[in-house]
Amino acid sequence: MKCSNKVLTVSLSAVLAVLSATSASANGKLDEVLSNMERSARSIKGIEAELRQEKRNMQIGGREIYSGRIYFQHSGKDNDKLRIDYTIPEGQVVGVKGDKITLYQKAINQVILTTRKAQASKSQEFSFIATPYKSVPELKSQYNIVYAGDEQLGSASTAKLELTPKGPSSAKKLVLWVDQSSWLPVKYQVTETNNNITTFTLNNLKRGDIPSDKFNVTWPSGTKVVRQ
Repeated sequence: MKCSNKVLTVSLSAVLAVLSATSASANGKLDEVLSNMERSARSIKGIEAELRQEKRNMQIGGREIYSGRIYFQHSGKDNDKLRIDYTIPEGQVVGVKGDKITLYQKAINQVILTTRKAQASKSQEFSFIATPYKSVPELKSQYNIVYAGDEQLGSASTAKLELTPKGPSSAKKLVLWVDQSSWLPVKYQVTETNNNITTFTLNNLKRGDIPSDKFNVTWPSGTKVVRQ
């Protein structure tokens, strides 16, 4: 069967029209999600949730599973606070206050004191949790952002966003799943430049103002202190 140039032109026009409509729809959804995230973030100062963390090493094929409780307090640009009390591994605590990072490891009786600047390649995944508190222009200036569709996570209907850093970063790709009822991310995924993937899943998320002293990490006398 032969296809006339006229039919072919009409067909191509129809395909292009559909693609254009799809692109416009995706861009509209992206702007809607980002706008709702920004609006939601302005109404809360902190979050508390159960955390499941999975790290996959793509070089050797292994994976590590962690779990615990996470606390995050938004205190202004470059001054956010984060704390993770792990139950697996038991007794491990990560604290981030502004630029300062504390890692207490009960199992080996050691605490590491460092900074985000010194550990930039290791702190990107924690910085990502502050993403909802960035303004839309700030996010767009730092990342190329794509709306990748809606996805059901348990009982939550989420919008999936893929972010690619525009500048130098330890992360090659960032993905977040945004709950479309609270407009807060409930799952984060960080792909590093070496292709290792860390996924954070938040359950039973609660909003609220968390006391500042909650983010003070202490350790017993006699603990080995390492400064990096």
